[in-house]
Amino acid sequence: MASQRKPTNPFYIVLLIAGVIFLVTACSYFVMTIKGREVSLGRPEDPSSKRFVEIVDRYGFAALMIELGILAGATCAAIGTDEYWTRRVELEARQRPDEDGDESGER
Repeated sequence: MASQRKPTNPFYIVLLIAGVIFLVTACSYFVMTIKGREVSLGRPEDPSSKRFVEIVDRYGFAALMIELGILAGATCAAIGTDEYWTRRVELEARQRPDEDGDESGER
């Protein structure tokens, strides 16, 4: 009895990568907000993190929106093509000769 191989939808890989990047960007945006709050409370700013805060402040929101768009598009694509990838694997399984050796019985 051959084990059924699960289909791999390539959009799942895109979703995984985009999700991790979105997570990192969102955490960076959160850190920038906390650091900005500390400065507004009168705490001295760390010079090494000033550049990071400037970059996230300037590009963070746009990066989040672009990543969110990629996640939305990849999610729709994954849902829309899931049946295609499942049928493709089932078709390949039917076209393969039986691995139990029904044709000649030799191994």
